[in-house]
Formats: sequence, structure tokens, C-alpha cells
Amino acid sequence: MPLIKSLLVVLALALLNSGCGSSRPAVVADAIYVGGPIVTVNDAQPNAEALAVKDGKILAVGSRVEIEKAHKGKTTAIVDLAGKTLMSGFIDGHTHILALGAQAVGANLLPAPDGKVDTIDALVTELQAFAKTPEVSRTGWIFGLGYDDSVLGRHPTKADLDRVSTTVPVGVIHISGHFSAMNSVGLAKVGITAASKDPVGGTIRRLAGSSEPDGVLEELAHYQAALPVITPVTKANQDYFMERALEMVKSFGYTTVNEGRMMGGQAKDLEALAANGKLDIDVVGFADFVDTTEVGVWGQEYKSRLRMAGIKIVLDGSPQGRTAWRTTPYLLPPPGEKADYRGSPNIPDTAIITAAIANAYDRNWQVKVHANGDAAIDQLLEAVGKVSAEKGVRQGQVILIHGQFIRSDQIPKLKALGIFPSMFPMHTFYWGDWYKQIVGPEQAARISPMRSILNTGLHATSHTDAPVALPNLMQVVWATVNRTSRSGTIIGPDERVTPYEAMKMITLWGAEQFGEQATKGSLEPGKLADMVILSDNPLTIDPMKINKIVVLETIKEGKTVYKRRQ
Repeated sequence: MPLIKSLLVVLALALLNSGCGSSRPAVVADAIYVGGPIVTVNDAQPNAEALAVKDGKILAVGSRVEIEKAHKGKTTAIVDLAGKTLMSGFIDGHTHILALGAQAVGANLLPAPDGKVDTIDALVTELQAFAKTPEVSRTGWIFGLGYDDSVLGRHPTKADLDRVSTTVPVGVIHISGHFSAMNSVGLAKVGITAASKDPVGGTIRRLAGSSEPDGVLEELAHYQAALPVITPVTKANQDYFMERALEMVKSFGYTTVNEGRMMGGQAKDLEALAANGKLDIDVVGFADFVDTTEVGVWGQEYKSRLRMAGIKIVLDGSPQGRTAWRTTPYLLPPPGEKADYRGSPNIPDTAIITAAIANAYDRNWQVKVHANGDAAIDQLLEAVGKVSAEKGVRQGQVILIHGQFIRSDQIPKLKALGIFPSMFPMHTFYWGDWYKQIVGPEQAARISPMRSILNTGLHATSHTDAPVALPNLMQVVWATVNRTSRSGTIIGPDERVTPYEAMKMITLWGAEQFGEQATKGSLEPGKLADMVILSDNPLTIDPMKINKIVVLETIKEGKTVYKRRQ
């Protein structure tokens, strides 16, 4: 009997292999992608000829003949890439989706190449044009985002913005997100007068020889006053802002985005948007560490495409704004500051930071920590060191955001403490030339030292911090690979990485940063079919042309959520 059974099995297999058995494959794909490069970002299988999708997940990756033989059926859509490149959907290490609506709706005050505001007069012109649109009614402010004082030569003042309007409040947000400026009506609306005191961790700039505000707000003074400027005032407008924000990030290939710092009622606003079905890509939320009670549900699972993952702590300011906290003085201090100016901490008492991180460990929250200056990074390392000594090292529980002035001796400490670095090498283009003036060429060359970080064995992400500039991750990849400044100078040639490494930073390692690498970040069977179709292959194109690559289509779990108009 065993011999007869064996013969029957052999005969059955022979019939199947000859096509005489059932012709229907075991699993019929919903779609099979062919006809162009398929870059998997999976080291075990870097490239493929075909990819099959079933029920929103990747079914198979491999040769076209094998996949079509195994998974093609009458209902399968064959998607011809026509020579274009298929990759995993993009995951930005740090963005602010709630502010991106304002970037999409408000006046674009960015300098070239993202905008055209290279002078104060150009800024006024852009705001005057915006003032004539119905979009003003959505917040009650004439507003814009992205002005850059390193290009303009200075911050705009209330006198400049009074040229836009003397009856409607005007507010503009600096490209770093750490400063803003308002006209006279705007200052009055937020209650800032000559009698107003500077908040701890912030500055209200004054007219020379006077206590009268000049319109420019720094750090905490800015955060407290600027939120109403870019916040829609009705539910319908909130929905509109989110719709515009999502359309923008999807046009740049995002399938997972994050809100890097929810303040006040923003967590509830985001949860309401999710509950009302307004999200069609995944959103990961981080609440300011003093606003955690505003979050409804924390956890590892998405609910209506929203997951509240953790908290955000901001330790210092911005390097280009010269408010990052350093151990050595800036070579060119801000106006009115002394020669030994080093920036300053946002939270001078490290015990507060330690307690917040310990609480996050107890609740299994991730912690994003904004630290740009090396003194702020020292403060972070001290706090995490104390918590880790008591509770153990937690890989990826803490994420360093930005880390622009990180010292070489601090990088191994990140690894030892399990801190995941999310860096900001796009600064090499936008402010590389400026850094050579304010901190010197040697320090400028070490801005976001990506090669040094990878050489330790750490993985890292490269983020946009949008609405700082645009949420254009191909521009980020270009900057991470080339490190070329506005003037064409290479800023830190030894810190450049390969295009493959840079693409991992916005795909697989982006998923790893948020603990989602099991389901996202690479094109592998079983993972979500989160994908982008690109105009060119970033791994084979001239590296200096990577930022010319555009996203043609964005696909979330097998469904197209964005398609570029031809």
C-alpha cells in the first residue's frame, strides 16, 4: 500500500506539472506590476521583474514568468510600468502634517528653488496677493510660511508687514518653524504689547532702545502666539486643510506621514479627522510632552489610519536661526548678543526631561527629542542614560530629531543607549553656506554626519521636518547623497552616502524608526502594498539629478491614492 500511495502522489504531481491538473492558481493576484525596474530595498532580493498584490498586501516578488504563471488569473490587472520605477512608499522620519495644510493653503514664502521670496519686497508682494484670496477667511489671518532670514538678510518686522495690511492680522512663519513675525494688528490680536514679558525659553524682539515689540517672536514666544495664525477656525476648514495637506504629501510619495508635535487641542482635532474618515494614508502622532492628556487612545495599532505613538520634547532651537544650544560660541552671534553667545536650553532643568522619558518608558511610548546643538544632545544623553540605568536600554524607544551639531564622540553614545537618529542633511543645501559663516567651515562639514552614523552600524532616517521647505523626499535624498550647497560647494564630502542608503532612509529605515518594519518599508511578500511609481530610478540616475525625479503614482495597500496628471 505505501508503494501504491507513493506512485499516486508522483502521478498527481506529474499531471499538475504537465498542465493536466487544475489550471487555476492557488492564489490569484489582484494586480501584477511589470515592465520597469522594481527596487525592493530588500538586501536579500534587491531587484525584481514583477510584483503581485493581493488584498492590499504584497503576494509575490520575483521573475515575471514565475509570478504570472503562479498568480495571474482572469481578474488580475497587469500594470505596465512602461519603464518607470516601482519602490516602497515613502516614510518621512519627521514631519508636521497638521501644519502642512497651512503650507498648502497659505502664501509660499520660501526662497528659490521652492518659492520666489528672496527679498523683503517679494515677501510683501506674495502676502498682498494672498490677501486677495478667499483663503484668508479660513483662519482670519493673512499668513504665509517659509521665509528665510539667511536669504532675506533679516527677519521681516511689523513695519514690513504693516505694508500688507493695517486692518487684518498678518503672520508669517520662519522656515525653521522656530520664529514668526506679525504686523501691528496681529500682535494686538495675540496680546503682545510693550508690557509683555519674555516667556522662559522665548524672546519678544523689541525696537532699538525701546520695550515696543518689533514684530519678531523667537522660540516659546513664537509657539505660544503663532498657532492661531495657521489654525483653521471651523470644522469644515479643518477638513479642507487636512485634505490639502494629504494631497501634498501623497504627491511626494508618502504612504505614512507623522505629526511630530501636537500641542493644545491638536490631538483631539487629529483624532476627529481620523474618526470622520478623512485619512487615506497612515498618520503617526506625537504629542508635546506637556499635552499628553489631550490624546484619546495610545497604542501600536492604527485606528481609522491614525496611531498615537508617543511624545515630543524640544530641548533647544534651530541652528540656522542660531538658537540651537552649543558648547562653543557661534562665530557670528545674532544681533544684540554677546561674543560668547552659545544659544540656550529650552528646558534648563534636566530632571524634567528625565522624568518625562521615564514616564514614556513606563507607558511604552516612543519619545521624539528635538536637539540640534551639541549641548542639547549632551542633555539628552544624560537624561536617557539615567533612565536606561534604571529601566534598561530600549532600542528605538527614543528618537533623536535633527542633531545638526552632534559631535563625533556623541554618535557611539546614541548606539549604546539605543537612540534612533533621524537627521536633517537637507540643511547642507539650504543653509550650508550660511553655516560656514555662523559656525565655521569645519563644523558646517559635520552637519548631519550621515556616513559617520552609518559607519557605527546604526540605521538612520533623513527627514524634511516639513513645512520646513517642502515635503519633497527626493530633494532630501538628493541632499543626503550629494551634500551640495546653494553655491555649489560640497558640504562635508566624507559624510555623503550612496543612493541606495539614502533611499533606505525614507523607506525601510523609516518604517524601522516607528517600529513598523515588519509590515512596511520594503517590497517583500506579506508586507503592505504601500508603493510609489517614480519617473526615474534613483539608484541608476546621475546622483545630481535625483531631485528631478517626480512621483507619478502613490499606492496605499494596493489602492491608488494619488496619480500625477500627465
